Formats: sequence, structure tokens, C-alpha cells
Amino acid sequence: MLERPFPSVAALCLIAVSAVNAADSLAMRVDRLYQAVEADVIAAPSVSAQAVKQAQRARIWVDVRSDKERRVSVISGAILLADLPAALKAKKRDVVVYCTVGYRSGLTVIELQKRGIAARNLRGGILAWLAVDGQIVDQNGKPTYKVHVYGKAWAEVPDGFEAIY
Repeated sequence: MLERPFPSVAALCLIAVSAVNAADSLAMRVDRLYQAVEADVIAAPSVSAQAVKQAQRARIWVDVRSDKERRVSVISGAILLADLPAALKAKKRDVVVYCTVGYRSGLTVIELQKRGIAARNLRGGILAWLAVDGQIVDQNGKPTYKVHVYGKAWAEVPDGFEAIY
């Protein structure tokens, strides 16, 4: 029986750096997906997933993806666009709109801005949220590792997650 030697400190550092680079490259890949649609939604104020995750204030998540996509998973507490007026009446909070990568949500934010609603587009969408270790839940509110990514071209998910399209 062959014994595996313990990795050296240098090898462990290399493994750690590789893990960080892997996470960075996911965020960068997601950002490139957003950049491909950004010109169409440039008028929509946006916010990074990292900034949203770090902010401690209450927010209203608005998911503008299709029913089919939302049945797979959502950001916990997300509401439908149709439910936004009631949510705004209940309490003024930060409104963050998302879709898969930010195109549909960007267009929605532009329309909301025209109606006087100070909403922001989640730059990179649910994929960017996952890239900063944001959590998602299934229809029953239980944590899940499945996410609908709209199509194969957007299947940029963290290791351990399943991309559905």
C-alpha cells in the first residue's frame, strides 16, 4: 500500500491561491456575461452582489425571471414584480431587482426608475450573487444548490451547484 505524503507548506499555499483564483475567475466570468448585455441596460443604476451582501440594511428582492426559473430557486425572500407596490407601501426599503445575469432586471429597473421607484439592478444577477457565496432557496424555502441559468451560455455557477436550463 502506497502512503501519500503530506503536502508541503508551499503546496498548501498553492492550493489556497488556486481556490481563490477559481472563485475570482467565476466572478470574472459572470461579470463578462453582464458586460455582454450592459450596453442595453446602462441607464439602469446597478449594484454589485458584494456590496449588497455586505450591506446590513433591509432590502426588497424582486425576481423578474420566469416562473420556470423561479421554481428551481430564488434568493431568499424574493418577490414578484407584481408584488412590489404592496411591499413598498408596507415599508420603504432598498429595492434590488435581479434575473440570471442582469439584462431583464436592468430593463425592469429602467422602467421602475421612470415610475419614480429607486430600484437598482443586481449587476451579474443571481450568478453574481452565487459568486460571492450568496445563498439561494428552493420553492419550500430550503437551501438548494440548483439554479436555473436561462440557457447553456450562462451556466457559470460555483463548484457544487447544478445549472439547470
